[in-house]
Formats: sequence, C-alpha cells, structure tokens
Amino acid sequence: MRTVRTPYVGRMLSSERGLTIAELLMAAFIGLVVLGVSWGAVAVQGRSAVYQSGLADAQSAGRGAGTILLQDLRMAGFGMLGVNPDEDLPPLEYDESGGVTTLTLRGAFSNVQSTLKISAPVGATSIIVNPPANGTFVVGERVLIDSGIDSEVKVLTSVATISGDLTLGLDSTLDHQYPIGPNVTQLEEVIYTWDGGILQRDGQVVADSAANFDLQFIEQDGTTAAAPGDDLRSIVLDVITADPSPLPGDVVAHSTVSTEVNVRNLTFRFDLN
Repeated sequence: MRTVRTPYVGRMLSSERGLTIAELLMAAFIGLVVLGVSWGAVAVQGRSAVYQSGLADAQSAGRGAGTILLQDLRMAGFGMLGVNPDEDLPPLEYDESGGVTTLTLRGAFSNVQSTLKISAPVGATSIIVNPPANGTFVVGERVLIDSGIDSEVKVLTSVATISGDLTLGLDSTLDHQYPIGPNVTQLEEVIYTWDGGILQRDGQVVADSAANFDLQFIEQDGTTAAAPGDDLRSIVLDVITADPSPLPGDVVAHSTVSTEVNVRNLTFRFDLN
C-alpha cells in the first residue's frame, strides 16, 4: 500500500516573514514627511491666494479712489473764473487738524449753467434764468452771476418754475444790476476727509482702508509746498490702500497710487476791478 505524503503547510507558513516594528515606524515616518511637505505646499499656495485676493481688493480700492479724486482735482475751479477774490471762495482748500485731513474743492462739477432771461436790479432777492442745458439747479448750492463787468456769488434758497419761468431764490440781495444775458453758473463743493484709515468724499466712503493720503502742492516756479498757494500749478498725490485682513506674520497686501495732477482750471485767474 502506497503512502501519500502531506505537504508541510505549517512549516511553509512559519517560514514566511512580515514587517518588523522598525520597518513600520520607518514607513510611518516617511508618510508623515510626505504629508508635511504636501501640507506646507498647500499652506503656501493658500497664503499666496489670500494675499493675491487681498492685493486685488487693495488695488481696486486704490484705483477707484484715485480715479474719483483725480477727476475732482481736475475739475476744481471750473466755471469760477469770474469769482471776485473778495468773495473769499477759493477753488481749493487744504487743512490738517485734529488728526483729520480735509480737502475742499469747489467748481461747476455738474456743469449746470444758464443765462439771465430777465434783467435783475440791485437789491433783487431772486433772478429769472433760462433752463440749463445740463442738470438742474439745487437748493443750498451757490450760483455765480457774472456779466463780465460785475459778478457775485449767492446761495440758492429756492428753485421754482413760476409762470413758465425758472426763478432762483437768493440768500441775500444783489449788489449789482445785471442786464439780460449774463452767465449764471452753479458752483458745488466736494469735501474729502481722511482720518488715518478711512477716506471719504462728501461723507461717502471711497476707501475704507487708506493707510496714507498725502498731497504736495507744486507752485508755478516748481517749488513744493505743504499747502496750496496763489500760484498753484499742480498737485502730487500719494494714496496707499491696504487689505483690512492681514496675513499670518502681519503681512498686509497694499497698493499705491502716486501721480501728479495739473490743476488746469486754476492756471489762469484774474481780479475783477
């Protein structure tokens, strides 16, 4: 009778070897290193994305504020050529006090202009004008009445259409007599304020994280002054806007707008005698 031998299954199993604790620890260590490197790369990319987003926001705010301010600076003094110096109504005023910087600009920003439809005598408290081609006259704004010989500035107290005529009420009586035809121009006031962080235009925020708002005034002879003089040629503007959310390490994304603005409407001025 033939004997069938059984394979040594137990011996085969016992001869197979697994991973040692040292090998498992090494594999775990390598895995942790790989994860750490990957996490570091992700974190760097995340910080870069946040920074780029913050930089885009800062640049957008800077460009927006700079564009509006440049337009207003270029318009300062528009329509005010006939304003008598005795009115003490400069097209541009600048003040730094109490931690607040204030820039006041005046001019016909909305280009609301008309002419006298009916002659106005001395002492009149209202004038009748033709409807303006652009915009409307607004109560509380100033108007310049200018015949080329005489001129004066009054504040509008009322705007009404009476018997088909546009009648403007004045805050005080006319000092001069005017015939039919003299120009009547609405003069508006734009006020910028900066408190070290927020830049506002007429009370509306144009940049909520303005880290710097600096103006330098260039005279006709090229000298630089901290305040505007009578011979103002241009204005050097520096505005820095920053993202309000700093990155770890107190890194802040910021944008700088720096330019020189020619105040074209203030170049030619004369005194009325």
